[in-house]
Amino acid sequence: MRALNEVENMVQKAARGAGLPAGQAEDLGRVAGFLAGTGASVAPITMALQEPISAVNVRWEDGQIAVIQGPAALIGPIIRDAFAMGCTTAVLSDVAHAPLISAFLAHAGVAQKWDGTTVTPSDTTVLKPVCKAVTIPEADWQVWAGFAARTYVPETEASRLGGAGAGLTDND
Repeated sequence: MRALNEVENMVQKAARGAGLPAGQAEDLGRVAGFLAGTGASVAPITMALQEPISAVNVRWEDGQIAVIQGPAALIGPIIRDAFAMGCTTAVLSDVAHAPLISAFLAHAGVAQKWDGTTVTPSDTTVLKPVCKAVTIPEADWQVWAGFAARTYVPETEASRLGGAGAGLTDND
């Protein structure tokens, strides 16, 4: 069992280890906590962490944003922000991104209707996360931990002298 803040922090570290910028790593962590707190699958988070980082290419047209290319973890915040600015339609280039984009929108309180790769706002109810201990599948947790480990300082005498870990004197 894991606390929601533990899920959020692990995914944030994993996202940094996967090469995402700090802001998008924070966003992905919050969305992971949202998914876990609503009882939804966290598989879209794991999939996004494993997707190669590439340039994002979107096209803006009267009330619509069309995704030409880019990883879901970077596209999600763009579409969320587009809807916050009044955009009424988003068209994805990859249907595999839909679960994560849906989670980004739901976390922001945007109810939505999907038609293939096209999403529009709807008048349905958005699930709210429940603050409780959650179970994260071990396979997902291990992927997250592997990416998070990329951010750790190597354990050496020099790193300990520099203050990594508890250091040479633990005076807590």
